[in-house]
Parts: sequence; structure tokens; C-alpha cells
Amino acid sequence: MFRTAYAPQSVWTDVPSLGIAMHARVWPGDTTYEVIPVVLVHGLGLSSRSMVPLGRRLAALGYEVLAPDLPGFGSSPAPVDAPWPAGSDVRAQADQLLAWMDARNIRKAVLFGNSLGVQAVVDLAVRFPHRVERLVLAGPPPDPAYRTPLSQYAHVLMNMPFEAPSLNPIMQADYASCGIPRMVQQLRRTVRDPIEQRLPAVQAPALVIRGEHDQALSQAWAEEFTRLLPDGRLVVIEGAAHNVQYTAARVTARLMHAFLQGALTSDAAAAADGVVVPRLADTRDPLAAPKPISTRLHGMLDYATALLCLTLPRALGCSPRTQQVLATNGMMALGYSLFTDYELGAARKIPMPAHLNMDAAGGVQLLLASATVLRGAPAPERLAVAALGLFHLFAAASTQMPMGPARLVPVAAGRRHPPMGTEPGTNEPAPARDFAPA
Repeated sequence: MFRTAYAPQSVWTDVPSLGIAMHARVWPGDTTYEVIPVVLVHGLGLSSRSMVPLGRRLAALGYEVLAPDLPGFGSSPAPVDAPWPAGSDVRAQADQLLAWMDARNIRKAVLFGNSLGVQAVVDLAVRFPHRVERLVLAGPPPDPAYRTPLSQYAHVLMNMPFEAPSLNPIMQADYASCGIPRMVQQLRRTVRDPIEQRLPAVQAPALVIRGEHDQALSQAWAEEFTRLLPDGRLVVIEGAAHNVQYTAARVTARLMHAFLQGALTSDAAAAADGVVVPRLADTRDPLAAPKPISTRLHGMLDYATALLCLTLPRALGCSPRTQQVLATNGMMALGYSLFTDYELGAARKIPMPAHLNMDAAGGVQLLLASATVLRGAPAPERLAVAALGLFHLFAAASTQMPMGPARLVPVAAGRRHPPMGTEPGTNEPAPARDFAPA
């Protein structure tokens, strides 16, 4: 059911001013909040694929949602007059987004930007304030502390261990699709963007979202970024990293719903330790693939498999090389399990997403070892190592990753804003909603 519930439509739109047709993933929603659509703008090198989890959940909450592939990324070709590799700067990307909105006849929208997408939507909001209802800015770059292409990309790589394991293949596929030269050129053109100079001119209410483990957005820069906005709110999602729209889609959608309906006020920071979206007790998400393994069960499996890897090969008289491969895997798994932040962890320093990424990496290493360094080992031993590798991959993909709560950080008083599309004082904040299975 999760494969078809609120599945996006693939839509192509001719954009005459760019000379191309742009691709987008579109969710019509249930028309509850369809008057003003929500537009999701991806980050550097990515595409609308990274927006699918958030788009589905916003559609389930009743919003019309559109996620375009900006020119040169995803399925959208580069503009016809753009020289290869056609890496756009911030102003050009904002203009491309606006041209697509014009072609879609979107006169006003809520703009969500992630990473580089934040720079584009902020530029658009400053120059065309009448086209923007509200802004949601997730993981805004570039931090003044590292405004060079090399350091910026290094921080992007540092985020990967803290994202959901299933996001990394999507990122690599998108990077390969757009091409490394285009990514490098766009990174060079956007990394020194003085976004802080434009923030005071943003007229729309803005929600800034930071994942707790975001390596590209420091807490200090997130607070300063929010402080520069005339009407900004900063919320930190615990357990998440840079791509909150994917790894913490359920929490992010509920958070956006509260913001768009005027429920995030400065008063919320004084109540319940600033929690505006609690961690859900029910970890079963009707719009996600089933994940039957709890963190507690995962911990039990970790220690059991590590113990088997350290004892069973020697007891069965396996070849020395097989014993070495399995013992190494067992020691590594035991080590990072003891430091994982779950029920059976001892030190609890490693976030669960990082643990699952290490599990996945260990699974791949075992599969490679069964085909390479163990080539001369008996077939049953090689099959056993490969099976263990597949088990690690299965466990990484099937384990729940609890996200949240989302906490409002009291950065500045800001202005109280009404629900989107209304005049001040005409509506009360909407009640909290969650997703209903289709």
C-alpha cells in the first residue's frame, strides 16, 4: 500500500523563456489547502526524488505539492542557451524556478528549499515578495565559516553517515545523472553567496529547520541565520541531519503543517521544553515501507551476530581467511554497537542512522569479501559470508529510525503570523493532523 498511497504524478511543463520542458513530481492533495500550493526545491546535484517522502506526507495532510527538477538536474534538461556544463548561480536558479512557476500559472506559493534550494527561494522571495506566501528553509547554506568549494563539499560528505541509508543511493544516482562537472561549476558559483545580506529583506514568514546532526549547518549559524530574518522561527529536529525532507519526512510534514496553519508562536517555546512536534509513540508510518525491526531488537541482533562471528568460525574449523574476515566484522560491529544511542548501547554516542549506515557498509564489505578475498575458500564458507552480508543490508533497511521531537529554539521574538492565506486575527491555529492511510 505504501507504494501507491499518494504516489506523485510525473508532469512536464513547457517553459518558453528557458526553451525547455521542465519535469516535476506533483501531488494534487485532497484540496483542503489547495488554494496556495507548496513547492519543494531540491539541493545541489539532487532532484525531486529526494522530495518524494515529504511530498507524499504533505499531500496526505491535504496540500497540493509540486517538486520540480531544476534545469540540468534530475529529468529536466539544461536551458538551450546554457554552455556546458551549465552550472547556474543563485540568481539564475531563482529565475528558472520563477519561470517554471509562471508556466504552471502559480501566482503565489509556499516555497520549501533544502540546502542550495534555500538560496534560490530566498533570492526569489526578496525580489518577488508577492509570489511567496511563506518560506520553509531546511539546512540553509552557506555557513560563513567554510565558504570554499572544497570545505563546503567536505561537509556535505560528512552528512552522509547521518542520513537514512536509503538516501545515499538516491544521492549517488542524482549526482551521476547531472554530472560531476555541472555539480562542481554550480558549487563554485554558489558557495560564496552572501545570503545574510538578503535575509533582512525577506517579507514572508519563514521557518528555519535544522537537523540535530547536520554537519553543513552549525547551530550557531542556524541561530544567526534566523535572527536576520524579520519574521523567522528556528526548529531543530532531533535525530535528523541535513536532508530532513527525506530522513525525517513525517516530522517535517507535521512541523510544516503547524507553521502553515499559524500554530508556531513564540509562546510555544515556553511550553513543554519548546517541543512543537513530539516524537511519535507509534513508529509505524502508513506512508513508508514497513520496518519490522525495532531499535531494541536491532541491538539484540547486533550482539548475537557479533558473538557468532567471533566464536562460530573457529569452532567449525573454517579456513583462517574466513575466520579473519568474520572476526573483523564481529569486532567492528561489537565496537560501534556499544557506542550506539539505542536501548542496548553502553556509551550511546553514535546516532542510530550512523549505526545503520555502518551496518550497510559492513554488509557490502562482506559481499565483496565473499567474491574476492575468499575466492579460494570452500563454497559453504563463502555462501555463509555472503548471507551475513545480505542480513546486514536487510537489517539496515528494515530497522526503525525514530525521529523527533522537533523543538522551537527561542532565537528572536519575531512577529506573530496568521495561518497562510488569511488576514491577521481571522483564524485560529489548525489542530494537529497526521497521515491517514489511503
